[in-house]
Amino acid sequence: MKDAGSILKNHGLRKTLGRVQVLDFIIQRESALSHSDLSQAFEGQMDRASLYRTLQDFEQHGLVHKVPDDEVSVKYAYCRANCDSHAHHDTHLHFKCEACLQTFCLEEQAFPKIAVPAGFKVNSTEVLIHGTCKQCA
Repeated sequence: MKDAGSILKNHGLRKTLGRVQVLDFIIQRESALSHSDLSQAFEGQMDRASLYRTLQDFEQHGLVHKVPDDEVSVKYAYCRANCDSHAHHDTHLHFKCEACLQTFCLEEQAFPKIAVPAGFKVNSTEVLIHGTCKQCA
C-alpha cells in the first residue's frame, strides 16, 4: 500500500502534516470513523473545524466516502476503490456491529439490484446491515 503522502499527491491535494496524519489514521482502521472519533484521536493536534475541512477535502478528492450510520450523522472510511474527484466508486454494503457499534465496509459483497418504479431517479443508495462482527461474536 502507498503511503499517505503519495496518496494525497496522486489525488491533487497538498501534503501537510495534518492531512498525512489523518489519512494514515483512517487507512489503518478496519471500521469507519465519525468526526467525533477523529476529533478525540487528534485532540490538541488539530481543531474540529480544520478536521472537518480536511474530511471534506478528502471526500471531494475521492479519498474517503461517507458511511451510513443510524446513531451519528455520518462516518468516514477510506476509499479502497479507485475513486477520484469526478466520481466515487464505493457502492457497497455496510455492516454495523450491535455489540461494539463499529461500522465496516463490505466491499467484497455485490450490491443488490434494486428496481424503482418508472419515473423515479435514484441518486444514491445506502445499505446498513445490523448484526455482530467477527470480533464480538
